[in-house]
Formats: sequence, structure tokens, C-alpha cells
Amino acid sequence: MLEAVRAAAGVAEEVVCTELKRDSDKYEFASAEFRAAGKRVSPGAIRALVSAFSDDLAELSSACAQLISDASEEITEVTVERYYAGRVETNAFAVADSAIGGSYGDALALLRHALASGADPVPIVAAFAMKLRTMAKVLGTRGGSGQLAGQLGMAPWQVDRARRDLSGWTGEGLGRSIQVLAETDESVKGAGRDPVFALEHMISVISSRGTL
Repeated sequence: MLEAVRAAAGVAEEVVCTELKRDSDKYEFASAEFRAAGKRVSPGAIRALVSAFSDDLAELSSACAQLISDASEEITEVTVERYYAGRVETNAFAVADSAIGGSYGDALALLRHALASGADPVPIVAAFAMKLRTMAKVLGTRGGSGQLAGQLGMAPWQVDRARRDLSGWTGEGLGRSIQVLAETDESVKGAGRDPVFALEHMISVISSRGTL
């Protein structure tokens, strides 16, 4: 029937809803939700939401709807944390952010919390891979974030975030961390006996910015 409707010119208009896979697309989706509702929201709040609900667009949409309904003032990172603290804190990206920032103890605690809450090791490694891959793209680049975003296929805020993440890092340390990341990815997908040990080792290396 769908093909027949498509073939009948002028009967209906088809709106194709492609899957949102990139974080930049999800960021724009969430921004549009708040904009359509006339709600003020900080960029940090949107990043926190996208990070917390990156795996499920329906949940991201529901979270936006709840904040739009409940919040009377500007929605900030504090607002998001108040509503979704558990989801944000145990999110794979929170683990990655702590490790990349050099906070080994915090990253390890968040990892164990995430695993105890039922998180799977594979998406955790995927979060690290996304962050390190973005850092590798931005490493050594020059120019404004808007200009680089177009060249690298990223959103300007992702360029800015990657530059902040690269503080204290060297190219050699990043390369070493990416190597360990690849080994960990192989281990948690069946090649190793202890995926938790592999994750903890990866976090120790990345928290040292690749110097271990």
C-alpha cells in the first residue's frame, strides 16, 4: 500500500525521517525541541542531555519534553543534573570525560557504578573511542571552531570541547591511548578473559594521558 501511495502523485506528501546517528545531529534535534517550545536552554544543558541519552532518541525527546514542561526559568546543566543525575553520572561519557581529564579515581568510581547499574562494557569503550577519535581529529589544527567544524564534519561545540579535552595531552600520549583502546575493544568483545580488568587498565592509561 505504501508503494501505491508513493506512486500516486499528489495524493500524499512523504516526509523521510532519517536516523540521527551523530551527536551533532542529536544536539540540533534537542535544540530544536526547546526552540519550538520557546524555552531558553544553555549549550551545556543540551550537551549533558545528549550525553546522557545518546543511545535512545525517544528517551532524549521525553527528557526534553519533561524539562520543557517543568522548568520555568532557563534550563542549565544544574537543571539537567537535578532531574537526571543518576543517568548522567553513570553514563559512559561521564566515565570517559573523567579519565580524559586525568581524574583516575573519579573515572574508576564512575566505571564501577556504571557496571553495577547494568552498563555493558562495549558501549563504554565506544564512548571512549568517540572522544579520542574527535581529539585526534582536532589535535594540531588551527583556526576558528566554526571553520574547522565544516572541514572535520563536526559541530563547532565539538571542536571546542575536543580542544579543552586535549589540554595536557601530547600526540604520543594520544597515540598510546588509542592503541590501548583498540586492545580493550578487542578484549571486551570476546578476545579477553576479564573485560572489567581490561576497562580498568584502559582507564589507568588514559587517565595518565598515555604515559603509563
